[in-house]
Amino acid sequence: MQLLPGTYPVFGNIRSRISQLDPWQLTVICALLLTAGYNQALFSSMAQIGGYRVFVRMAVLLFMLNLLLCQLGGLGKGQKLWLSLLISISAGCQYFMLNYGALIDKNMLLNALETDASEVQGLLSVQMIPYFLVYLLLPVTILSKAPVAYVRKTRKMLWYSLSLVTTLTIMLILIATQYQSYASIFRAHRFIKHQTLPLSALTATAGLLSLNAVSARSYEPYATDATQQLAAGSKPRLVIFVLGETVRADHLGINGYARNTTPRLAKRQLINLGAISACGTATALSVPCLFSHLTKDKYDEDIAKNSDNFLDVLQRAGIKVYWRNNNSGCKTMCNRVEQDNQFAADSRYHCADGSCPDLALLHGLKQRIPQQNNAQQSVLLVLHQQGNHGPEYYKRSLPEHKVFMPECRTNLLNECDSNQIINAYDNAIVSTDLLLDETISLLDTYSSEYDTALVYLSDHGESLGEKGVYLHGLPYWMAPSAQTQVPLFFWLSDNLQQRLKANPDCITQKDNVSHDHIFDTMLALFAVNTSQARTELNLLWGCSNAS
Repeated sequence: MQLLPGTYPVFGNIRSRISQLDPWQLTVICALLLTAGYNQALFSSMAQIGGYRVFVRMAVLLFMLNLLLCQLGGLGKGQKLWLSLLISISAGCQYFMLNYGALIDKNMLLNALETDASEVQGLLSVQMIPYFLVYLLLPVTILSKAPVAYVRKTRKMLWYSLSLVTTLTIMLILIATQYQSYASIFRAHRFIKHQTLPLSALTATAGLLSLNAVSARSYEPYATDATQQLAAGSKPRLVIFVLGETVRADHLGINGYARNTTPRLAKRQLINLGAISACGTATALSVPCLFSHLTKDKYDEDIAKNSDNFLDVLQRAGIKVYWRNNNSGCKTMCNRVEQDNQFAADSRYHCADGSCPDLALLHGLKQRIPQQNNAQQSVLLVLHQQGNHGPEYYKRSLPEHKVFMPECRTNLLNECDSNQIINAYDNAIVSTDLLLDETISLLDTYSSEYDTALVYLSDHGESLGEKGVYLHGLPYWMAPSAQTQVPLFFWLSDNLQQRLKANPDCITQKDNVSHDHIFDTMLALFAVNTSQARTELNLLWGCSNAS
């Protein structure tokens, strides 16, 4: 009897249907293996972060992701090769995660690529042998020897299409129904995404390739003719630029919010523009955009990260620029200026593992401001806050600053009462109010040596559960105003306001103000002239006669 391909006798030999795997079965088995065997670091973290429900949610989502990744290798001759590659990547990454606490991101891959032979030798050990025998050699060998049933091409394509659609559908349902839980977890614990294997390794590789593509662009200077032109006899200028994090404009008392979240700022003479439009709904986009000379409608990340921002232009004009960071980074905007991040040494602020309350940003700041400024050099200090970064808002304020109680004290925001979420969020703004008030007091002490100013704005806003939406990062076209409308205000010393002849009412009445106005306004605040100045984007233009 002649058998058709893909058919077998009921009582056959060792290569019967029972002993062979259909291609889809091999895919599922490998997805289970990748999820359960190569994510020990992730599951260890999840066990510490949350309870049983959090653990199960992440395990299910990770399995579906791995199933999708396994399916990308197809069902033909390349299937085993692709699955072997995923196992190999996962085994190697997990070894270094478990033994060195490494996180797999593009920077880690870049370090690995730049490692020389002696450094590689220093990582090798006898302990690697049993690990890679069990986690690499054994599974890859079994996979290569596993008998796979022949499937006709038409059936194979039909199954492949249906399996992809089914996997994607299940993933979309999971994300749609559990979005708040997943979002809260990943926002509060960013490192988790670097522990999901093999996804983190694949995305890190893509990120590294993207980074190389960006780096290939030639650097573009901007406003190369910039010079500071202070009037004769003028004092140099000292400006502290406070870059807030995740603060929505409508939760500031000085903007008409029902709660007095800004009691100290309310006593200051501010030039308050209220709510302005952010460039994006996430730090990774907003920060490069607001520092760049590009406007939101023409923003291009490649150009923004490979051209002068206003820090570069001010530095070229002779202003001394410092950046202090209490956040995840400056998104390359501070790469060419001096960075000063030693403030965490002040034990008064309960700094732990490099995480400090924002008040620590003021620690030792006076040492960065020249007392004897014979060179008459102006100074810009940028303070990048942790601000209201969620979802653990309750961690953004010190116990003595908690005015609104009770607070939501979990990162699973959808499990908290909305009032508790708002209480924790507003307490973080109270802490920012104190930071800014003390910053203004610091600037006051330099009034005899400098003309001083403070500039405050946030990178983007935050949803606090309105219509079931939390956190931020929605596409701009669908994001609520809570995510796109941010505060902007200035404090000018009396001397500087007189020198600028600034009319606060004129400035605050300007329409359609956005992050687009920051670049040219900062240049004007330091009296920096350039042929590329855009008066329409200078908030002082028409409201002052800059010296």
